[in-house]
Amino acid sequence: MTHSSGSSPASPTPAQLASTIALLGDDHGVVVARAREQLLQWGALAEASLHEGAEAESLRVRAGCRAILRTMAVQECLRRFGSLRLGRSGRSPAPPLLEGTVLLSKMVRTFVPDAAELTALLRREASELRAACAGRSLPTCARMLAERLHGRLGLRGGDHKTPDLENVMIDRVLAHRIGVPVTLSLVYLLVARWAGLSVAGVAMPDHFLVRLHGVRPVLVDPFHGGRTVTKADCARFLRANGHDQVRDQLRDLSDREVLIHYLRALRRAAGQRPVADAQVSLGRALALLETS
Repeated sequence: MTHSSGSSPASPTPAQLASTIALLGDDHGVVVARAREQLLQWGALAEASLHEGAEAESLRVRAGCRAILRTMAVQECLRRFGSLRLGRSGRSPAPPLLEGTVLLSKMVRTFVPDAAELTALLRREASELRAACAGRSLPTCARMLAERLHGRLGLRGGDHKTPDLENVMIDRVLAHRIGVPVTLSLVYLLVARWAGLSVAGVAMPDHFLVRLHGVRPVLVDPFHGGRTVTKADCARFLRANGHDQVRDQLRDLSDREVLIHYLRALRRAAGQRPVADAQVSLGRALALLETS
């Protein structure tokens, strides 16, 4: 492990941990910055002491320890995010896509449910949908998907021109049922895949759709109640907004590309109400996605 000071041992003693944490309450910013850097270098070796410091009497020490623990949690999210095996076809199983969505959300806010908790909710809906779709045509399956997620769960579109984190983060959208196009589409993708359907995301300018694959694929618009739209509808929309390359705009996205769109929506929303370290961590996550 690399340290800023050649005299610092790899494994700090309890006394060193206590004295370094105490420096977080110092009046001098340089001293605090060096103490923070050292504690981050110690990493997991300092974690137990940082949790104790997070309950210290000194307000500065408490705040400093909590900020360091938050930074360490974000670093762990980035590490796990970088190890995800995301599908390239846009028809991959749901778990890596949901895990990536949750890890990105945790880079912005501390208290985000784990993927397992959200999986239980979404798979419950998917299980009932799978039974209802057995033997049905693709258009009927698309209608049943919309009836379940829009009609039963009440998912609907909200303001996406100036998005708020409440309308972007997947756990918050599932909690209050209002979301931006990309997040609503993520929910549709996950539930549809767990229900046994082959689906992919489709990104259009300032909008997002979901394609159900079959002999005659079906496009649905989660932002507008899961209604079915045609390629002709999309072509008119695109040309009206100055886009001539209709086919390129209506292609299937890989899960990696879906997460890039979700990440960008998170960054825009986080910029409305600045969140400490969020832009930096999301920027690193974006670099991981774009260079993989």
